Amino acid sequence: AGDGYHVLLSGMARIDARVGQVLLTGEPIGVMGDFPTSPEQQPGRLRIEVRHNGEPVDPGPWFAGDNTNSRDKG
Repeated sequence: AGDGYHVLLSGMARIDARVGQVLLTGEPIGVMGDFPTSPEQQPGRLRIEVRHNGEPVDPGPWFAGDNTNSRDKG
């Protein structure tokens, strides 16, 4: 993500991207699993957390549905 931002993902069966790798929009990063990875998760669920300088932030602007740099909004 860069600029002090990073994204945590859980629930994936396989991750194909490397830490620090620059990814293009729409580029696959791995494969979802069909099995729970913890007792709290149900099959096929992806958990996403966005952090800025190590602190959780609202991920809504990241998924605003447009192709602009939406993390800078608001």
